[in-house]
Amino acid sequence: MTDHGQPRASIVAIGDELLSGIRADANGPWLARRLSELGFRVGSILAVGDDPRRIGKTLRRALDESELVVCTGGLGPTTDDRTREAVAHAWDLELRESPEVLAEIRSRFRSRGYHEAPEPSRRMARLPEGASVLPNPAGLAPGLRLDLPGEAGGAADGVLILLPGIPREVRALLEGPVRDTLRDAFGEDLTPASVRTIHTTGIPESALVGRLEALLADVEGLEVAYRPSTLGVTLQLLGRGADADGRLDRAEERIGPVLAPYRYDAPDGDLATAVGRALNSSGLRIAVAESCTGGLVLKRLTDIPGSSGWVVGGVVAYADRIKEGWLEVPTSVLSAWGAVSEPVARAMAEGIRRRFGVEVGVGVTGIAGPGGGVEGKPVGTVWFGVAGARGTHAEKVWFPGGRAEVRERAAQHALHLVLRSVKAPGREERIRALDADPELSP
Repeated sequence: MTDHGQPRASIVAIGDELLSGIRADANGPWLARRLSELGFRVGSILAVGDDPRRIGKTLRRALDESELVVCTGGLGPTTDDRTREAVAHAWDLELRESPEVLAEIRSRFRSRGYHEAPEPSRRMARLPEGASVLPNPAGLAPGLRLDLPGEAGGAADGVLILLPGIPREVRALLEGPVRDTLRDAFGEDLTPASVRTIHTTGIPESALVGRLEALLADVEGLEVAYRPSTLGVTLQLLGRGADADGRLDRAEERIGPVLAPYRYDAPDGDLATAVGRALNSSGLRIAVAESCTGGLVLKRLTDIPGSSGWVVGGVVAYADRIKEGWLEVPTSVLSAWGAVSEPVARAMAEGIRRRFGVEVGVGVTGIAGPGGGVEGKPVGTVWFGVAGARGTHAEKVWFPGGRAEVRERAAQHALHLVLRSVKAPGREERIRALDADPELSP
């Protein structure tokens, strides 16, 4: 039961909170991406509540359709953690306490200063018979592997992996013991994918798709995924089989000029990381003056380890008197143009640069909402200024969404402007980009 030579996989998330809307499933999409990279073809992501009968039926149905089922949640110490019981009942297995697992749980509690492990923790040591333990490097409840028969009985027909629901534990287990056991079970059938992840910002998903689809249409053996968010679009190129890396190289070469104004490189996907690297490598320091973003740009920058080497400081200049007194924005400019305007954004960037004695100054002023919009300046209007040795650049953008979304988008755009100013493309790179798409504007 394979799809195009790949073992099929299903993912099942367990928990009433997932169905009530209290919490979103943070594991399913991440697991789907990683399993795909390992060589599986993920067919479904399912969610089910804490009812043992429904859990059992869902897992049996998923295992009928896939050779691998990865289940998250319901392995903890509370009475509503019922996954072990549901599996035991669905496949008529006994639950047995594992002395080894119990000893490990007690050892973990002693290392945390407890004389005895709480009695409810013993539930985590009760395992369905035949289960293999997958040690959890990030938590107490171990992962479990079961090789289960198909409906007709007999030889093993599928592999069921049970994982806790806490995302950091899921990730630690998958990158260690789960990955090893999957390679053991499916090794010869797995064709790991070659993956390229490209981060972009400042271009909507629809525009990105429209510009790239035709360029990639005739690249065989290439899978393309777009993952939009309020901060940008992450593009994933995936290739399998012989010459997968070569196909990805050719694909990147084709789309490179289109992506150039929007692409940034950061292993963690955070644009602030790319900005920090660019500032550090250029020997530049930065200071930020913020109004509508309320310090969010500076927070993003100082979240990066080592940022003290290139971040000097900043000012949250909400009131006009702070803009006037701290940033030396002329009262006449504020009166004539208003706080949300090009001249004020420029003056804020130049004032913070001068005040803090840095090479790069940033000013952000806008209307985050929900009120405050006027004719010509609706809610979502934000002006940006970036001041540097080559002068001051100002830009106005209108952002959709509520207050939090406008602020997040504005902070991201401010970082994007800084990156563009620090890593300004050379003339030849810019000409190539414009030749590929005359509508591009950095």
